Amino acid sequence: MDINKIIIQIKEKLDIVDVISDYIGELKKRGRNYVALCPFHSEKTPSFNVSREKQLFYCFGCQTGGDIIKFVSLYENITYIEAIKKLAAKANLDIDIDTLSNSNKDDKEKVIIKKINYDAKSIFCRYLRSNEAKDAIKILKERGFKDETIDKFEIGYAPDSFDAIYKELSKKYSEDLLLKSQIITSSFGRIIDTFRDRIIIPVKSISGDIIGFGARAIRESEQPKYLNSSETLVFSKRKNLFGLYNAIGAIRKERKAILVEGYIDAMMMHQYMINIAISPLGTSFTEEQARMIRNYVDEVIIMFDSDNAGVNAALKTADIFVDSGVYPKVAMMPAGIDPDEYLVKNGADEMINLINKAKDIITFKIDMIKQKRIDFNPDEKVKIMDFISPTINKQPNEIIKLEWIKKVSQSFSIPENAINNYLNKNFAKARQQILASQENDDIIIENNFIDILITKPPLVEKTKDLPIDYLTSNYAKDIFSFLKSNFDNPDLINNLLEKFPDYKDKIMKSIISSSDNEEIINEENLKKTLLIIKKNYIEKECQKLKERISTLSDEELKRFYELAKVLKNLKI
Repeated sequence: MDINKIIIQIKEKLDIVDVISDYIGELKKRGRNYVALCPFHSEKTPSFNVSREKQLFYCFGCQTGGDIIKFVSLYENITYIEAIKKLAAKANLDIDIDTLSNSNKDDKEKVIIKKINYDAKSIFCRYLRSNEAKDAIKILKERGFKDETIDKFEIGYAPDSFDAIYKELSKKYSEDLLLKSQIITSSFGRIIDTFRDRIIIPVKSISGDIIGFGARAIRESEQPKYLNSSETLVFSKRKNLFGLYNAIGAIRKERKAILVEGYIDAMMMHQYMINIAISPLGTSFTEEQARMIRNYVDEVIIMFDSDNAGVNAALKTADIFVDSGVYPKVAMMPAGIDPDEYLVKNGADEMINLINKAKDIITFKIDMIKQKRIDFNPDEKVKIMDFISPTINKQPNEIIKLEWIKKVSQSFSIPENAINNYLNKNFAKARQQILASQENDDIIIENNFIDILITKPPLVEKTKDLPIDYLTSNYAKDIFSFLKSNFDNPDLINNLLEKFPDYKDKIMKSIISSSDNEEIINEENLKKTLLIIKKNYIEKECQKLKERISTLSDEELKRFYELAKVLKNLKI
């Protein structure tokens, strides 16, 4: 099946604004384009642009861009072919997409690793229903898990065997790929199952692919108690959140998420119909994880343990959210009890009461200080500012920032101007102004010429008689040469970006910006630009010849007069 025809059909059926909104939340209209905080890098001011007219996206901050297929591929960390298949299904296209093949080794291996994970999950689920899993079932029931929750999260059991999973999967997959999936591992020259005698919890991507596993020990003596899959081509603990696949619909609806510490807590929240719960994957919360949800939420409630480790983790996590443009609140659990235990003991209503008492991060920090004492000398007030000011300085919203400053001032009798001076003196980021070099007139004209052709490739046919040498910049020469032979390619933009990665910023900027300059992207303006390019070139050639007019050969003199005649007849 012709992959280019599939791409065309996908783009005819699906709108890039709608698809990206499904992934990162509502986009805001700005001019002819739509904007949002970029899902691919940390930023406080939206620089991620989506053009409905061009069906392209581009971030001016990290220079990531492309079409609808490229976005899905990047966002879900899947191959280009997988993205085509996913979008074809979304578009209800009746095509034989299984005939498509992946273009490189890593892409092929990503697909196979996901299949291995899916098959492993099925084996784990089967074992949970066997006699071997009686201790695992006992633990789950003692923790209060219902059958519906076990089924919803596809919880399984890894048998107490060194190679039971390997033996089954090796019938279908090579040892090399099984090792790359981290389902098995090599120990002292022997291949063994990674997970043995453990409760297995699949970790899913936001689209539902099984990308890894979490595993809880059955025996209390077994260490570590919780074990996660190692990093693979499809799994990174830093870049995924447990439960997001199950929670994303409710999070979008409520514009709120609850972040708990672990898998068990998150699953129990869902069992009690608190369906906006998610958790990190056994590591400290990261900027990448904050970016995954920031466009879906207005606030996030952090609910960690109330011990010192839990409080410190909550403070660090809150600062990451603030820095990512998310408004965090903190709701600490009562001492000595986890969220899952609290729910089983007290029920959903009491948990919701705790959640509703969550405090914004500055109020939480103020209360932490005031629990110890209420009167402070000047030296102690400086220490208070050391503790609180990093969070205030991370806040990108000036209104919230002013409210926080006012709250700190009132709480500790510190003048607002003193707080502002302190913030500016110690934490203001030095910013260097980088003056963009002024492009000369020729370069500006050539860039306009390329902008028109990239935006409206069929116009390339009107320019084929223009010699490449008439252009001065390498950028214009390279792009024009490529367009002349590829202008009718339906996947032109992606091919351009792959062919010229060094020009990606210029290419995407011209496409996105052209949406707001539609009046100049037309054939009439192209003709004018062509004339100017020809005029500039001929003028330079005439000038070179004129400078040595007395030494010109007859051939050169003839060329000089011919060029001068052409220049005179050019009408601009």
